[in-house]
Amino acid sequence: MSDAAVIVRPLSPTQAATRRKLLDAARGLATADGYDAVTIRTVAAAAGVSAPTAYQYFTSKDHLLADVLVDLVGATTDSLADHPVAGKTRADRAAATLRRAVAQVERAPDLYVALTRAYLSGGPDVAHARTAMEGSTRRWIELALAGTDPDPALQDVLESLLFAHMVGLVTGRRTPATIADDLERAVRTVLR
Repeated sequence: MSDAAVIVRPLSPTQAATRRKLLDAARGLATADGYDAVTIRTVAAAAGVSAPTAYQYFTSKDHLLADVLVDLVGATTDSLADHPVAGKTRADRAAATLRRAVAQVERAPDLYVALTRAYLSGGPDVAHARTAMEGSTRRWIELALAGTDPDPALQDVLESLLFAHMVGLVTGRRTPATIADDLERAVRTVLR
């Protein structure tokens, strides 16, 4: 079985509004009750549309949640780029940047566990999110190391640390209350 092709088509204003209602409903359900609370039917009902309409936009709950993740990560990237953190050292800047990037996790842990679970499903219906996610996390690392000439291997290590900490959140190895501190400690160790 081959990967499903992602077809991107322009949306009318009405279609864009419907898609946004579905994304917002999924975000609300996942925030309140986590991954298992989200189904295409429950999201459609919360958004005030029919399930068949919802399926016109999203092939599965993982597809829907991956698109919520891409939206949130994109907003975080824009915020980090618009308001870069300051710090005396590269480690200070990197730790503060990545701390800001994961700040929402503590405020909405069920949401971020749900979004990460969907992304990690690895199915063809979330493959389209990979490029956006990798581009955003790469940008976070570039912002974190601004003013230096970072080694690409170092960038890879920092991206891997971020990813590993989010996986740790899903598996229960990390807690929402400590993920930023744990990530900062790891980043400072690497950049020592």
